[in-house]
Amino acid sequence: MIRINLLSVREVRAEVGRRMEFVVAGLSLAVTVLLMLVVFLYQFYRSSSVGGELAALRADIAGMEAQVKEVAELQKKVADLTQKNKVIEDLTKKKAGPVRVMESLSSAMPERLWLTEFKETGGTLVVTGQAIDNQTVADLLRAMQASSYFANVDLVESVQPDPEKTPFKRFSVKSQVLYQGAPPVPAGKPGPAGAPKPAEGKKP
Repeated sequence: MIRINLLSVREVRAEVGRRMEFVVAGLSLAVTVLLMLVVFLYQFYRSSSVGGELAALRADIAGMEAQVKEVAELQKKVADLTQKNKVIEDLTKKKAGPVRVMESLSSAMPERLWLTEFKETGGTLVVTGQAIDNQTVADLLRAMQASSYFANVDLVESVQPDPEKTPFKRFSVKSQVLYQGAPPVPAGKPGPAGAPKPAEGKKP
């Protein structure tokens, strides 16, 4: 009769079971480590990508700041040049102003009228002269009012000193001088003072 050692079989089975448990535990640990490694690599790649994007954005911002600085410097240069040009234009106008004022006054003088005195102080002009009659003096005032170089034109006096010796009227006109000129009064529109008239109560 053959005798089978059942104890040995059970021990072998138990040993195999223990080994399988170790294998399963090892595989589980390996899978867990692998998953953790994958997650770490993904996070590292993502962090590197975000860091690269952040560096690129910082570089773009630095470039934009440099461009903004250049634009600000150019704007400052343009403003300086504009101011210098304005100063030059003002100086040119002031230099040429007196000549143009004299030319405008000469053009405003009608026939049969002569100036005997020309005085300008602080932008206020006073001219004195003689004319054949009051109408000629009125023509002078209207012409000065139409000029862009005179403002607030006013007749100070218009008298005939000695009617028996001379028929001429002696007159005096006061005006503000605009050396840089002013916009002319539109045609057909009367000036603020209207047509000049000799003052009442003065000697004809």
